[in-house]
Amino acid sequence: MNKLFLSALASLTLASPAIARDKHPVFVETRAVKDKPVVALDPAKAYVLLRTDEAVPLYLMRVPTAEDQAAYAELRADAFAEAHEKYLKKRASYDRAVAAAAKLPKGSPPPRIPEEPVEPTESNFEFTPFGMMAAVGIGPLDRFAKAKGGASTYLQEVTPGEYRVYGPLALANGAAPLGTCFCMGSVKFEARAGEIVDMGVILTDGVERPKAPPGDSSMPVVMDIPNYLGPAPAGMTIDPRLAQMTIRPAAYRPVGKLPNYFGVTIGRIPEMAGVLRYDRDRIVDLTAAN
Repeated sequence: MNKLFLSALASLTLASPAIARDKHPVFVETRAVKDKPVVALDPAKAYVLLRTDEAVPLYLMRVPTAEDQAAYAELRADAFAEAHEKYLKKRASYDRAVAAAAKLPKGSPPPRIPEEPVEPTESNFEFTPFGMMAAVGIGPLDRFAKAKGGASTYLQEVTPGEYRVYGPLALANGAAPLGTCFCMGSVKFEARAGEIVDMGVILTDGVERPKAPPGDSSMPVVMDIPNYLGPAPAGMTIDPRLAQMTIRPAAYRPVGKLPNYFGVTIGRIPEMAGVLRYDRDRIVDLTAAN
């Protein structure tokens, strides 16, 4: 991975997209577990473990449940109704201004008429996508542990549920998003209450680079990372403070395409043995037999 890119990421403070919470349901509650001598976990929360050989970011989005979908639909409907009410007021003001201008004598100075408002419809109404309301940013700061040579361990508390890996993306208030979205293919996993789900290890050095399948020049190689959420190498152990806790390897499942919400580089998660591969731009699910 480009060292300059990593340095830029490390200088950012991650934050989820700014969403007013005074009237909104909270789809995800999250925090980084701090580096303390003794670790106590909340049995009502789930925990995500990620290890890397350098400080890197990872952005997750919670997969909505049926209850989440219903709450989100109600939230959107309320916002749509409010937008339409504002439109009606602007429309009335615009119509009055146009009518008053039509009554002016010829040769009068042209009056100032407000811009004609556009009526919100189901097709043109813009509303924050669910994933942006249910996002979790892990790293590159707030490490749970740091080993010699820069190896990092992140432990993130989250609301239990399924999460999609959106990509190696860093967001900071007032700064442009930096990274890549796995818009063309990714994976999801379940984070259970009272457990730590081990996402595996991101290795940027020391292993063979991935190669595109023969004849497939379209395969994106995400930031030239050779091991993405793969098994830990010999010698990379889990922090001893977590040894007595329930740790379960992430059971990854393929998920399809998603919009590029942040306007960053578009890519896809590298192929994962037993999970997914690609046939050109088509995702091939390798978990069906499981």
